[in-house]
Amino acid sequence: MLLAEEQLNEIESMASLFFSPEDIAINIETDIEEFCDAIISKSGEAFTAYRKGRLTSEIELRTAVKQAALNGSSPSQALLISYFKNSQV
Repeated sequence: MLLAEEQLNEIESMASLFFSPEDIAINIETDIEEFCDAIISKSGEAFTAYRKGRLTSEIELRTAVKQAALNGSSPSQALLISYFKNSQV
């Protein structure tokens, strides 16, 4: 799948807002099935842009959860502990 730099930037931007792969494909005017296959197969520049966008937002969210936990939020503390337990190898 060949994508222009503008399309890759849009994929990253939309993925950071947690849009579905189908919606992203429609918005960047590419074949939905081909785009979704790239995401499912976890290969290529479309997948990389998609994951980068989602990870960028996840980092921001987890940072906010951590800050809330440090400020004494019990739900945030529980969520942070859950992240910790799920990330152990």
